[in-house]
Amino acid sequence: MTQRNYIFSLFLVVSVLIGCKGTPERTEFTITASVKNLNGVKVYLAQNFKVLDSAVVENGAFSLSSEVLNNTAVEIMFVGSDEDIDLLTGGWRRYFRIFVEHDAQYKFVADGRKQIYDHTFRLETNSPLAQIYYRLYASSFKESIKHREIAEGFEKILASLNTSDTSIQRKYDDSVSYHRQLQSSSFANANKVAIEKNPNSYLSIYLLSEATDLALDQDFYIKMEKQLTGKFRETNHAKKFIKALAKIRTDLPIKLAVDANSVADEVFNFEDFKDKNGIVIDFWATWCAPCLEVMPKALAIEKQLKAKKIAYVFLSYDERIKTWKGESDRLGLQHSYRIAHNAKPYLKETLHLESIPRYILVNNRGDVLFRDLPSPNDPKFLVTIDSVMNRIATTK
Repeated sequence: MTQRNYIFSLFLVVSVLIGCKGTPERTEFTITASVKNLNGVKVYLAQNFKVLDSAVVENGAFSLSSEVLNNTAVEIMFVGSDEDIDLLTGGWRRYFRIFVEHDAQYKFVADGRKQIYDHTFRLETNSPLAQIYYRLYASSFKESIKHREIAEGFEKILASLNTSDTSIQRKYDDSVSYHRQLQSSSFANANKVAIEKNPNSYLSIYLLSEATDLALDQDFYIKMEKQLTGKFRETNHAKKFIKALAKIRTDLPIKLAVDANSVADEVFNFEDFKDKNGIVIDFWATWCAPCLEVMPKALAIEKQLKAKKIAYVFLSYDERIKTWKGESDRLGLQHSYRIAHNAKPYLKETLHLESIPRYILVNNRGDVLFRDLPSPNDPKFLVTIDSVMNRIATTK
């Protein structure tokens, strides 16, 4: 065997061993800093906003360290003491996130508070993924600020308009809405660009697990889920993402069977709703405080949905029939049913229904159109329903 072949064989063995070992679930994270005009400022290291270490800037430096979850982000939080900056909070506060890679080194460099405010500080690191995440966050922050300022400009013009021409007012209203939407989606859009370039990376898996717009861009996330392979698909972040996506996927056909009886002891039957375009099912119970809290809004929305030929059905998890019937009458629920005890495991398995309240959208045959609607208190509730129904209408 030649020396070259020997080295190549050794490289293969080492690669296999490293691949088998994988990356550690936890790692030691340390960050040092070189800063100006920040002496006396408190700095905290946190993960999922649980504080792990703290320091005070002295002589333009600080150091933070702790064992943290690997291949995820940590928060670096600054708390100043200049009470004239923000009298309500007694100082100024800012935080940013850093992506953690095993054995990587990190150094924070800033020339003062302004660079922390506008995210123009430097992060020196030998972690390629942390560098990508840093640049991603910085560019998203800049984009968000740009659209916020444009929206505020249009709002000022709108406030100063002295005209009864509704078309002009609508034009500025639309411009404000457009830029506010771009402002709120700047981080999500930047993340999706990074994910699409390489779904099978620890950074992409983390970003997927943190995504909050799965329902609004379902096609994109389904496409990314199908591209996940090997060790990346088996990570906790990937499993979290896949589980969350499964709750709202409409490309996975599910025909729901409902075993329930009404207040009048009539069996639930989808045939009773055959003239409806869709049915919102509200899973609730008389003992569920969050369910009752949102009920006034749900009843108000029920009236709005009637105009769209969408029914609103309440399926209760109550065991005590008398209590459920009494509360249904008190609330004035039109379509109130109580789920049979032996049907609950089926619902848990089919819909991943772990807790209530829960809201789903089905058609008049019981085919699930959307597995996990936002709360009726959320403006996205009606937006999501309209989006699903419009998509179905255009594909007919």
